[in-house]
Amino acid sequence: MKPTEFVKVNSQFWGEHLKGVSDHLPTSHRRELPGPLLYPRMMVLTETPDWNILELVGVSREYRSLEVKRQKAESIDEYFGAGGSSAAEAVVVLPDESFVKDATIASERGRSVFGDNFVEAARLIGNELVGPSEKLLQFAPGNYVTLQRVLLAQSAGSAVRLHWTFLAIAIHRSEPADKYREFLQRLVNSAEHLDPVGTFSVAGGEAEQLLKAAPFASTYLHDLQKLTTAEFLNQHEEILLSAFGATRVIAEPFLEWQDGTPGADEVAVTPDFILERADGSHVVGDLALAVLETSGGKKRRRSLGLRDGAERLARFQEYFAGPENRAFVQAKYGVEVTDPRTVLIVGSPDLPVDFHEATHATAVEVVDYDTLLQIYLASKS
Repeated sequence: MKPTEFVKVNSQFWGEHLKGVSDHLPTSHRRELPGPLLYPRMMVLTETPDWNILELVGVSREYRSLEVKRQKAESIDEYFGAGGSSAAEAVVVLPDESFVKDATIASERGRSVFGDNFVEAARLIGNELVGPSEKLLQFAPGNYVTLQRVLLAQSAGSAVRLHWTFLAIAIHRSEPADKYREFLQRLVNSAEHLDPVGTFSVAGGEAEQLLKAAPFASTYLHDLQKLTTAEFLNQHEEILLSAFGATRVIAEPFLEWQDGTPGADEVAVTPDFILERADGSHVVGDLALAVLETSGGKKRRRSLGLRDGAERLARFQEYFAGPENRAFVQAKYGVEVTDPRTVLIVGSPDLPVDFHEATHATAVEVVDYDTLLQIYLASKS
C-alpha cells in the first residue's frame, strides 16, 4: 500500500468510525458508560521503508475531525524506540496479527522506575509484560500489530522513556489497501459495544470534573503551540503537581554556578522547572514541547531535541552535585535539592530518535505530554 493510500484509508475510516461513536454512545448509552468518553485529537501517519504506522494521539472531550501529521522514520524500530541489540530477545515478540490492549510492556528497569515514581497511577499498568531486555518489541515481516491503551516503559542504561499509546497500528507495506480496510473493520467490530476502538472512558468523580479544565480543551494541541514556557507551567501546574506527586513548582529558576565546572560563558543553568514532591525529593525538568520562548522581548518557537535535552539534564545533575550550588539554591528558592530526578517532557507525536544513544549514560526520564495526562487522570480516578 502506498503512503498516499494509507492516508486516504485512515482518514476516511477513522473519521466515519469516531463520528459514529460520538453520535451514538454518549446519548443512547450515557448511563451505561463508566464516565465521559474521550477521543483522540490527531492522527500521526508514519512511513518507513517496510511499514506503514498509524497512531492516534491527543485527548479531546468531544469528537472533532482529526488533525493529520505525516512523517517518515528509518525503521519501525526507530518509531517505537525498540532499541537494544538487534540480536537481543525482545520482551514481546509480535507474530501474525498481534493485538495488545490495556497493558504495560516494559524492561525491568522501566517497570521499576514507573512503579516507584508514579505510585498513584498504578491503574495504567493493566496486564504486565516485563522482561530483562532493553528491546521491547520484535516485529515479524508481514504481520499486523495493534497496541491499544498500552504503556511502553523502555530503558537505555540508566535512562527511561515512558510512552502511553492511545492506539497504534503497524502493517507491512506489502498489504493492499482493501485488505487493510477489512482489517480495520474487523478490529472495530470485535470491540465491546461500550468500549469502542479509538476511545477510552474516565471514571466519574474528580477526574470527570478535571476534564472541564482548560488543558483538556479539544484544541489543546493548538493551544500548546501558542504558550511560552512560563504560560505552560502556569496553566498546567495542577497536572505537573499531581502527575509527579509534588506540592510545589518553581518555574524557570535561574541557578548561577557557585562551584563545579561551568562551560565557557555559562553563568547559570536554567531548567524549566523544579518540582518539590510530598516526600521531600525533587524533580528537575525541561520542556521539549511545541511551546514558545521569549528572547530579547520577542517570542520564538523553541527547538529542543532529545540529544540536546539529555545534555541539558546532565548539566543539571552536575550542578546539583556541587554542595555550594545546592546551598545557593536553598538560599534563593527555599528548597534543599539533593540527587534530583531529571525529566524531559516531549511532544506526543515526536519520534524517539537516538533515545538509546542520546540518553544511555544519563539517568534521565523521558515522558511525552499525552502520557503525563494519562498519569494525571489515573491518579485522580
